[in-house]
Formats: sequence, C-alpha cells, structure tokens
Amino acid sequence: MRIAGIDVHLHWTFWLVPVCLVCNIFGFGEQVWFVTGVSLFLLLNLSFCVLLHELGHALVARRFGATTKDIIIAPFGGLARLTGMPKNPGQEFLISFAGPAVNLVIALLFAAGIIFAGGSLIPPSVFESLNQLPLILLWINLVLFLLNLIPAFPMDGGRMLRSILARRMSYLQATVIAGRVGQFTALFFSFYVALEQQFLLLPVGIFLFLSAQFELNRVRASEVNELERDSAEADSAER
Repeated sequence: MRIAGIDVHLHWTFWLVPVCLVCNIFGFGEQVWFVTGVSLFLLLNLSFCVLLHELGHALVARRFGATTKDIIIAPFGGLARLTGMPKNPGQEFLISFAGPAVNLVIALLFAAGIIFAGGSLIPPSVFESLNQLPLILLWINLVLFLLNLIPAFPMDGGRMLRSILARRMSYLQATVIAGRVGQFTALFFSFYVALEQQFLLLPVGIFLFLSAQFELNRVRASEVNELERDSAEADSAER
C-alpha cells in the first residue's frame, strides 16, 4: 500500500494479535464476539493512529528534503525509515515532534466531540459500551503523545532532546548526553518494573538502553566517516 507516495507495510508480528485473540476466543464466555470485535476494532484504530503518527514524521521530513524509504506498522508501534535525516537542530526537532503532535491533535478532536456531545472525559475503569470507544481512542492517543515525549531513543523525545542540546554544542556531544539520559531512563524503568515484579516489561527497558547505545555508535561512526572524507578531499586538493 502507498500513501502520499510512501510505501506502507505491515510487520509480520502485526498478525500475532488477531491470531492470539482467535486462539483465546473461547475464554471470553458469553461476550466472546463482543470482546473479540472490540479488541480487533481497537487494534485497527491504534494501528491507524500509529500510521498517522509516522506519516507526520515522513511529511515534515519531506518538507526539509529528507525522504522516507517506507513505513512499517507493528501491533503496538511503527517506524518511518527516513533517509538523509537533517542535522539542523530546528529541523530535527520539528520532524521528531510531528509524530506526537498528530496524536495530540487526534486526542483534542475526540475530546472536542465528546464535550460537544455532553460526555465525560474521565477514562472508564471498565469497558461496558460501544459509546466509550471515542473516549478510549482519545486516551490512547494522549498516552501515545506522552510516551513519545520520553527522552529516550528511539522515542521521539530522545531526538527532540538532542536537537535542543545541539543548539549549544556539537551534534556528537548532544547525542552523547541525550543517549546517556535515555539509558538512565531505561535503567530507572527496568528497576521500577522489576520492583513491581512486572518482569514481562523488562525487555522494554533493555531495548531502550540498547537503542540509545546504537544511536550513539551510529553518530560516532558517521562523524568518523565525515572526518575521513574531509581529510581525503583536502589531500586531493593539495595534490
């Protein structure tokens, strides 16, 4: 599928959620079809919101001359694979913030509709009616907005923090500081979930920690390549 000239793919893990729902379909009792249908509906809407989030990144990046190879949608996240990401701090900030901004706009639109209809914005503790779907989607988008502001790579907040730091220091130094902040955040998260005995969430902390290190290594390698290229060009010019 192509949207705005960008290829969009579903990651193979996307299909694991509906398969799991089908495998557990008999555990829902009398509400089997209701629970299954609502779960699949929420999955599709979550994926659509994630797609809009990634399109936000891609379209703003295009405005600054960067291209998007493709967008990959997974069950609970997505990735816009950008090429030629600008190192200009202002441009990187806008590209990084564009995704969360889309989720915030969606949340505000749902909030306005609910208020106009005379509803409450308090999140429901138990799902009881299809009328609660707009409210759930509001909070899903609000959570996506807040989560992506966490200053840890590969979250958008990590790149936004780097772009702010890069206004006063080199791109590499900004990446080092943002990366260390991200790793501290990952360690704090891992410690908290371990303390709460939520061990299934530990891989998330490990992933965030390694992602920060990967980004730091990538930028360091890029800086070395640029220095070597500049040195080679200088030697060629002297000859």
